[in-house]
Amino acid sequence: MKNVIAQNALEIEMVNNLLSKQVPTYRQAYSDRTSWLMACFSELAYLRFNPLFTNNQQKELITTYLEEFTQKTKKSSLIKLLDIVGYDHKIEIERLGAELESLNAKLVKTFDSNGTQAILISTDKFITLAFRGTESTSVKDIKSDAKATTTKCDSGGNIHSGFKQAFEEVAIEIQHTLNQDEFKNKPLFITGHSLGGALATIAAKKLKHTGGMASCYTFGSPRVGDEKWISNIKTPLYRVVNAADCVTMMPPGSDTISAVSWLLGLIPQVGKSIRSYLLSKFGGYLHGGNMRYLTNCAGGSYDAVNLLYSVTFLYRIKMLFIKSLPWSKPLADHSITLYRKKLAIVATNKN
Repeated sequence: MKNVIAQNALEIEMVNNLLSKQVPTYRQAYSDRTSWLMACFSELAYLRFNPLFTNNQQKELITTYLEEFTQKTKKSSLIKLLDIVGYDHKIEIERLGAELESLNAKLVKTFDSNGTQAILISTDKFITLAFRGTESTSVKDIKSDAKATTTKCDSGGNIHSGFKQAFEEVAIEIQHTLNQDEFKNKPLFITGHSLGGALATIAAKKLKHTGGMASCYTFGSPRVGDEKWISNIKTPLYRVVNAADCVTMMPPGSDTISAVSWLLGLIPQVGKSIRSYLLSKFGGYLHGGNMRYLTNCAGGSYDAVNLLYSVTFLYRIKMLFIKSLPWSKPLADHSITLYRKKLAIVATNKN
């Protein structure tokens, strides 16, 4: 079975070199090595440790039932579909454990409830909570992303209603686990990619940990809340954005919604009502934390990647336009694997 983090001797050497240096824990400053390690954990959170269809008997049973409603000529397509979803979660958990061991870490617990998944990881110095991101085959994930209307948050401000609901699926169980004595002296890192980044941002604000909240690293995260909601996050938040990753521009920011609602407000009779609705339900989205920007690398050679502390909006629009040309694959820059590989080079070059 193909490894996730290190797939050849050169990558293994790079991993060992980065792991040989201590990861800062209570330091609030951004760390290149920590960012790379959090990207590794975020990628491993996608391993399918949660049960779905776990053996061939279940596949055969489902096939038998569905054959009654489909033509037999379509059976091959059905088998292909079942092969995609018919994994053995126990094998995936073993694989996850082995990958974490290669990073000098171990799996403590998995969380899985109604479409929201996360893993708790432990090292000698700290613990990490990594949320799984959006899965294209998960209807629940897609619904969470699509439910972009804002709702009031009990901690102040407005928050993306879909992300809020997804986080609440596992929040109580995660908090209960963090309260255990074995973790009270270890600081907590929180991380995630895509939808997982949004959930990590909420967790950074909502969760409590006696060992201290070290920081939160997100990769390709969409916007989560408005200015008031973002303003009182105490955990250091580092938001990594790769080149033309368009997911980081969603949902539309407050300026975009204000401009669109102003134009729609000019429509006779109904314009004011539409404008008021848009501003109340979709207005105010802002990114929080400190951004780090991974530059575009032409031709798939990541050795030239640079990490910038800030870029202009026009620069990002330019990258988005270039990557949207016919020869480019949509959402290519959103891949967590791409984030992890670029961050490994950045961290190696600086260390």
